[in-house]
Amino acid sequence: MGVTRVENSRFSIFFPYLLLLIFSPVSAADQQDAAPTKQPAKSARVAADKPAKTKITTPPAVELSEESVQTSFDVFTIEWMKKLSDAEEFHRTQDVKVNPSPEGFAAEYVGYFPHRYIVVKRTDSKETPFVGILTYFEKTMRCAGKTKEEALKGPFQPSNSQQVSEIFRFTKGKWIY
Repeated sequence: MGVTRVENSRFSIFFPYLLLLIFSPVSAADQQDAAPTKQPAKSARVAADKPAKTKITTPPAVELSEESVQTSFDVFTIEWMKKLSDAEEFHRTQDVKVNPSPEGFAAEYVGYFPHRYIVVKRTDSKETPFVGILTYFEKTMRCAGKTKEEALKGPFQPSNSQQVSEIFRFTKGKWIY
């Protein structure tokens, strides 16, 4: 069962009824019915024995400075680049593609240049007050040879590169991919 909506309207038909329920006027008779009944007063001695109730409040939200968030993103991206370096080792040893080429065969795998550029930007979101942009360069490592074995032996040289930008969000005090 769906909600019927009026064509070209931003609100459903039921929205005005919802407003009436929320903001309906309260009569004096309704207020008298809802008035709390008085409790008999406790003796002064009993009241003095109990500690005063304190209102529990949530601690104020800590305002994060852009500088501290920038520093944490710097640390996060250093770790991310380490993961990419580990991935490059996997590509080099386990994920090499060998294809026919004019030289005979060419072996290629994906690698990463260690240079990175980072930018942190403030957002309007309270849940995700910052986003970080990491930019680095992915490289294609290539070696050619007359046979597949010769191409796999190396040495591999960078043959092509492309820029990669990844966006991370800063939510609940940490960077998330």
